[in-house]
Amino acid sequence: MKRVLLIEDLPQVAQHLQQMLARENEVEIAGVQTHADAAIAQVTTEKPDIVMIDALLSGKVTGFDIAKKIREVSPGTRIVIVTVPQRPIEPKPEQAIDAVFVLPGGMNELGVAMNVGRHAKTTRHGNIVAIYSPKGGTGKTMIALNIACVLRRQGKAVALLDGVMQFGALRHVLQVPPTARSFVDLPAAGAMKVSINEVLWEGPGGVHVLLSPGRPEESDLVQAADVATAMNLLSETHDYVIVDTPTRLSEDTLAILDAASMILIVVTYMSATVANSRAAIDTFDALGYKGAKPILLVVNQADTPGGMSRGGIEHALNLPILGELPTDWKVVSESLNKQQPFVISNPNTAISKAIENLANSLVAQQRK
Repeated sequence: MKRVLLIEDLPQVAQHLQQMLARENEVEIAGVQTHADAAIAQVTTEKPDIVMIDALLSGKVTGFDIAKKIREVSPGTRIVIVTVPQRPIEPKPEQAIDAVFVLPGGMNELGVAMNVGRHAKTTRHGNIVAIYSPKGGTGKTMIALNIACVLRRQGKAVALLDGVMQFGALRHVLQVPPTARSFVDLPAAGAMKVSINEVLWEGPGGVHVLLSPGRPEESDLVQAADVATAMNLLSETHDYVIVDTPTRLSEDTLAILDAASMILIVVTYMSATVANSRAAIDTFDALGYKGAKPILLVVNQADTPGGMSRGGIEHALNLPILGELPTDWKVVSESLNKQQPFVISNPNTAISKAIENLANSLVAQQRK
């Protein structure tokens, strides 16, 4: 069910659109707003799946201005601009316009604009983001988990894959029930597609989690090719597939990195982490990743002095920094002990806000 918010100041147009939306089985009307401030406030708190905005709104704030503000506060919301034939508009996601609905269009045109019902794409080919670090203890598992939760909160369909097959990193930071199924319950190759959704465990906030095997010896049953296949299958039904990647550049790790559409390398301002990352990036260059997919840096514990600056680490690794996360031992430790993502248990802390900013930057990067 898609929740749709209308931003329309003409009562007759608003009524007409509401009547059309009411005939769509997969749509729920979240409300009608006539003023920009109230509309943006509702989007900020509720994160509707779709917002329809009249391009001809009266007043100082235009529909295009509202669209840009909505994109800032809710990057996952689909923005549909409503116009008339005399005022043609091109859909441009980089300008916060995902689709255009031209009045007096019919239900088919409306369904295409909203991407719902029989007009919805059956194959999403979502973004696969590998969270990687060549050094243990950088916090990549917690970052992967919390980014997934933020993206899900923004209305996206999100899958989280535990790529650490032998010891299962995500199992230690989540309250996984003993009955939860794992990767070893998946059939291999072509038969995987029909059963992969049955193996997913619904984690915190509605994130779909594909767990690693429950026992270390079961990891031998998982083939690298099957990991890549699972990632690609998940991308067909999810907007984002976040993968917690092993530290060692093993066959499994390389399969994950090959299938990923983006690689986020987690580093700190410590020289040992930077040196290990430099070695890994050299390997990525040899594998042909450079130029083929975005490779970006995430600096964890960025407020902990380590003798390097932001510019220094970007120069040393020749990669841009997508985001920086502050140190908060209390919040992170509590999150680990309670096995609950801190963006859910402590959403207003500095580190949770930083994760949200990182997720927004990730979305913006993918839009490019």
